[in-house]
Amino acid sequence: MSFVLQKKTGLEKFCDTFTIASMKIILASTSPTRREIFKKLGIVFEVVAPDCDEILIPSEKMETQVSRFAAEKSKSVYKKFEQEKNILVIGFDSLVEVDGEILGKAKTKKIALEMFQKYRGKKVGGFTGISLVGNFNGKFFERTEVEKSWIHFRSDTTNCQIRDFLEFGDWRGKAGAITVEGPGAFFVEKFEGDFQNILGVPVLKMGEMIREIFKKNPIKLFTPKK
Repeated sequence: MSFVLQKKTGLEKFCDTFTIASMKIILASTSPTRREIFKKLGIVFEVVAPDCDEILIPSEKMETQVSRFAAEKSKSVYKKFEQEKNILVIGFDSLVEVDGEILGKAKTKKIALEMFQKYRGKKVGGFTGISLVGNFNGKFFERTEVEKSWIHFRSDTTNCQIRDFLEFGDWRGKAGAITVEGPGAFFVEKFEGDFQNILGVPVLKMGEMIREIFKKNPIKLFTPKK
């Protein structure tokens, strides 16, 4: 049997590497930013909130903490689906490091202000743990890795500018109160590494991990636009 394919879009060509079997994709995160990135990538997914506590351990390395949190999130969600076949749960956790200090989410505007004051003229690290847990054709898999990116903040930012920015509310729910897609971008001098990682989804790393896990059995993640 022979057939002729119509000319494909770039996304459809990319999807050809993931088209043998379908998977149920679960995003173990309630982050609006991560959800929006998944939508833009064309991934077909469901959102399920993870059930675990994020307790920072001061003596623990940054990479260890984000790996642990991401794995705990993905595993807590996978438990709800482990009886199903062909499941992929993707969990994330992000933290920020400046001058050796680990920063999580700011609980108040005052704390967010203090964080931004620390960023002036500094190179700030954005670390994201990504955990893939699931099963394919009845075979369990688990993999967790960490991606690092860096933000170089301007040194001429004033307290008044920071306070004005905080009024937008974009800092809420963000690691280190950092958001660089909106007004927060004006505080940045330059970026190093995967920009998407700074937003909370290390897209390049995620793609590498998925390809490695399913290199012998590619999966269908995407629904190309017609």
